[in-house]
Amino acid sequence: MRRHASTTAEVVSFSAGALVGAGLALLYAPKTGHEMREKVSDVTGDAIAKMKGLTAEAQDKLNRNLRRGREYAEEKVSELSSNIEEREQYH
Repeated sequence: MRRHASTTAEVVSFSAGALVGAGLALLYAPKTGHEMREKVSDVTGDAIAKMKGLTAEAQDKLNRNLRRGREYAEEKVSELSSNIEEREQYH
């Protein structure tokens, strides 16, 4: 689980760095104001779409892991209850 969180943080950090780098490249590129605004709009739209996709993917993974954790906990509670019942029968 810890490795998964680390990988997600790395992806988000990389994406943020790529956005900053793209923004700086746009600022220093020799373009007209209109071309610059159009390019910034395109890059921003692409970045927003990518971040929405990453957010949805992270949410799906979180929900899957929560479901697995809940199922695991329910299984362990059931096992523990069975063990307690068995011990009570012998006492």
